[in-house]
Amino acid sequence: MEARIVVIDNDESMRDLFTVCLKREGWQVFSYPYAHINLTALEQHRPDLIILDFNLRDGGIGWEFLNLLKMEDKTAHIPILITTTALDLSAEVQGYLLARYISVVQKPFDLNTLVTLVQKTLTQASQARVILSSDCTLPILVVDDSKDLRETITTILRLEGYQVVTAHNGLVALDTVSRGDHCLILLDIAMPIMNGFEFLSAYDRQLRPHTPVIILSGEADIGTQDLPSFVVDVIPKPFEISHLLRVVEPYAQPV
Repeated sequence: MEARIVVIDNDESMRDLFTVCLKREGWQVFSYPYAHINLTALEQHRPDLIILDFNLRDGGIGWEFLNLLKMEDKTAHIPILITTTALDLSAEVQGYLLARYISVVQKPFDLNTLVTLVQKTLTQASQARVILSSDCTLPILVVDDSKDLRETITTILRLEGYQVVTAHNGLVALDTVSRGDHCLILLDIAMPIMNGFEFLSAYDRQLRPHTPVIILSGEADIGTQDLPSFVVDVIPKPFEISHLLRVVEPYAQPV
């Protein structure tokens, strides 16, 4: 079935340009100014992608609508491409967008580049099935080069009823997340071939929703301020299994 794309932009000429360009690729396109679109209409269209104008000089309309989309369960999972003339987004805005898996395209842009990005977003969102809160039954990915610790964590999590898959370095983990979805990643830092920081950097660049990551590390002084927003906690090694289970619980549920 062809993808459904909703374009929301107060500029009629931009809406027309998007419509012609995207329909040429075989996609269904529905375009609206902000005054003529609401969540009910979006639910009826069931879009695979929303292209949203985000003009910081336009009274904050785009910002308010974006917040509304991400607060509602029925629309929070929909991938979004923001088109904007704002060259310098504030740190607050950038942090929010990163945390919500939203891509930004600066105006003016090349239409061929936009089409490529739209296609990539649609493909990856389809493959990933987009992570929802109900996906807690997905497996936990345990990434650690220590076979003993990896097997210990895996055994205990499985005894607690969780599904678990494993990887022994960041490169294997990167391949694993590209081929399937997970509700949580437990990530070691010091590993051969690709360490935890290198994995986080590569994973952060992927244009898809990111699984929450909990770092398990024997390295001292790892703060969260310089880590991607999908890193939700850091547990120093050695740790109590009971503590690990308490931290895991909000992100996963037993089968």
